Amino acid sequence: MVSLTSMIEKQYRRGERHVYRNIAGEHLLIALHRDTVAPMFAFTPTAAFLWNRLAAWSTNARLAEQVAEQFEVSLDQAAQDVAGFLEQLSGIGALETRES
Repeated sequence: MVSLTSMIEKQYRRGERHVYRNIAGEHLLIALHRDTVAPMFAFTPTAAFLWNRLAAWSTNARLAEQVAEQFEVSLDQAAQDVAGFLEQLSGIGALETRES
């Protein structure tokens, strides 16, 4: 028997307190408010790819599948990278979460 709690999955979406800009080939996440730890963060191409995917609600698993497909890495490696990126975004207040 499957419990209801095992069917609940956490979803993520980028918040509205930061904006992404690609300036002269540099991927930047810029804070819109002064109450942040740091006003600007540099993204790797993978992080920029994930930020764009976070325009809509998504799960860690779905994001990992997209990274594995786009960058031709193993699903395990992609899942680790996605988890680390989501943790960093959460730490700077750039991520919204919900249970589905």
